Amino acid sequence: MVTQETPVKNPHAGHRKRLRERYARSGMEDFAPHEVLELLLTYAIPRIDVNPMAHALIEKFGSVAGVLDATVEDLRKVDGVGPEAAMFLKMLPEVFRHYQLSGYDDKETYDTVAKLGDYLRALYTGVTVERVYLILLDNALKIKGCIPLGEGSVNCSSVTVRSIAEKALLGNASAVVLAHNHPRGLAIPSGADLEVTQTVECALETIGVPLLEHLIVTENSYAPILRHHKGLLRSSPKTGQIDKAFYQRFYGED
Repeated sequence: MVTQETPVKNPHAGHRKRLRERYARSGMEDFAPHEVLELLLTYAIPRIDVNPMAHALIEKFGSVAGVLDATVEDLRKVDGVGPEAAMFLKMLPEVFRHYQLSGYDDKETYDTVAKLGDYLRALYTGVTVERVYLILLDNALKIKGCIPLGEGSVNCSSVTVRSIAEKALLGNASAVVLAHNHPRGLAIPSGADLEVTQTVECALETIGVPLLEHLIVTENSYAPILRHHKGLLRSSPKTGQIDKAFYQRFYGED
């Protein structure tokens, strides 16, 4: 007599649906790190159970941030993570960056270092390598352009004074801001940062385009180099004259 075995229930059956319903009810506030990844992966990987993969990712990289900062190659070393899932996870920081920047419009006047700092922190969202930007401002201190100058430290060979001057002139900038980040570091300028700042400032003076600031940006803070090393007795980008009052307002010290 042949007996039919009772099928063993899959303990993860309906798990995706329950996870999504839980998010719909209350968001991710009480999600564990692996559950955040698990929810995301349900949209990148159809049908299979992604719970073990989410646990493995957190175990290898330590946190959600560690996972999203990892390279595609390192993500694929985790069992079950294929090329599509790895690329999906890698894209997320760039999506966050575009989301942050979309809150800023070209009509904003960047007349304080706080506004510039907030904009730059959004610009560097998800950036895990050193990157240098040149921000071009018009005479109303609105952003005309934000140009990536290269990756690596601000004093690397790819960031030349000539290229900065050329881009300032071609962009018809009234003033510029130089920015670079210290990923996972402190907003403290190195000797090379100070030297580059002085060199760029002097070069731009000769073409009549003031360097308004050189900002170091980290995940949680920023630091203006010129404020601490040049003070407030500097030429205003609006008038070209020494204007302490302008810089007091710019740094929020009036």
